[in-house]
Amino acid sequence: MDIFKYLQEDGESIARRLNETVAEFGQWPQERLFEETKKAFSSLEGHFDKERMIVKNIDNSDVIVPLSVKAEAQIQAMKEAIDSTVMIHIDEPGFLNALQALATKFNDHMSFCLDEYYTALRFSLSSADKAHVNAQFEQMVLS
Repeated sequence: MDIFKYLQEDGESIARRLNETVAEFGQWPQERLFEETKKAFSSLEGHFDKERMIVKNIDNSDVIVPLSVKAEAQIQAMKEAIDSTVMIHIDEPGFLNALQALATKFNDHMSFCLDEYYTALRFSLSSADKAHVNAQFEQMVLS
C-alpha cells in the first residue's frame, strides 16, 4: 500500500465532503447537514492520526522538523475550528462560516502536504521504517 497515495486520496475525499456540505448548506435538510458534518469531522481526525503515525517513525531531521511543526500547527488550528463549529447549532448563521473556514484550512493543509510535506516524509523514511509504517498503516486502515 502506498501510504502517501492513500493520504492524498483520503484528503481529496474529505475536501470533497467538506466543500459539498458548504455548497449545499441551504439546500440539504438539517439532519443531512449534521450527518455529513459529523462524518467530515471524524474523517479529519482519522486523517490527522495517520499523518502523525508516519512522523512518529521518522528520526528528527533538519528537513522534517520545521515541516512537521508547520503541519502540526495547521492540524491544531483545524481541531480548534472543529471544536468551535461543534459549539454552534447548525441553524445558527455562524455555523456555515465556521464550516467554510474549516474547509479552507483543510484545503490549505492538503496543498502544503502535497507540495512539500508528503514528499519530505517519503524521502525521510528508511527502508525498514517504510515497512514498519506500512504495517502500522494497514492495521489502522483495515481495523
